[in-house]
Amino acid sequence: MNDNYIRDRTGKIIGRMDGNWLRDGTGKLVSRFDKSDNRTRDAHGKIVGDGDQRMRLLSSPKNFGK
Repeated sequence: MNDNYIRDRTGKIIGRMDGNWLRDGTGKLVSRFDKSDNRTRDAHGKIVGDGDQRMRLLSSPKNFGK
């Protein structure tokens, strides 16, 4: 299944890839990966690290319960 949705073990949608952006299950922007500088930024534009770390931000505890 290639629908760009990210699901948990129960099948619930917890995120979605939207081009360079990653959105959470509610559609809110979580992070963006920019290939030109090879860095991942959060929804506020703050650099969180080198490489594609979008999935790490989706699974961080601060994103749960929102």
